[in-house]
Amino acid sequence: MEDKTILVTGGSSGIGKAIAQKFLQEGAKVIIFDVDKPDYNVEYYKIDVSNEEQIQKAFLQIKELNVLVNNAGIYFQNSVEETKKEELDRIIDINFKGVYLMCKHALPLIKKSKGNIINISSSLGIAPEPESPAYCSTKAAIIMLTKCMSQEYASQGIRVNAILPGPIDTPLLRKAFPTEKRFKEYEKTNLMRRVGKPEEVANAALFLASDNASYVTGGLYSVDGGESVSSVYSK
Repeated sequence: MEDKTILVTGGSSGIGKAIAQKFLQEGAKVIIFDVDKPDYNVEYYKIDVSNEEQIQKAFLQIKELNVLVNNAGIYFQNSVEETKKEELDRIIDINFKGVYLMCKHALPLIKKSKGNIINISSSLGIAPEPESPAYCSTKAAIIMLTKCMSQEYASQGIRVNAILPGPIDTPLLRKAFPTEKRFKEYEKTNLMRRVGKPEEVANAALFLASDNASYVTGGLYSVDGGESVSSVYSK
């Protein structure tokens, strides 16, 4: 990854932080877009990815880009009936519009470098979780955006892929469980009887960003311990 410039949204914590640090270890220049400042040394822009004006201004200062990793996202649980319009607007704005807008404004630089885009979707984009229909829907939308873009830009030498993390041990996942006991019980429902590590998602991102994946586009890469292929019979 030496001489490569990587932009990671939501790179201040969780999966995004692990991805950014993996690229830094591999010698890349890393740029972070996030509302929170990272606690490690990296080029940083305070950006809300749902705000197109903020994105545009930041890109005026970025001269080259090889890889865009769209990782920023939020999560909440609520039924369709109980979801407030403000909640729905916010999750769509960040989880889907944010990815769309980042792709839109990064593409001129990605075209120039013949780089690639990695969208962080979720196993819940293909395996429904009844408690979080809004989240699942936004992650499914990212999958379709990935497929459409991979077809549109392949002829220009640009690859577009998606990673579908399952339960990964991040602050976002931990917030969904009121106690450590509940968290441990949840771990046992996974086929591999554990949650994943952020670094395991970062390894997949490194592969997709590298020349080792030069013939890979439109791919959906599950990093979920088998969650998306499991059923009630495999618990």
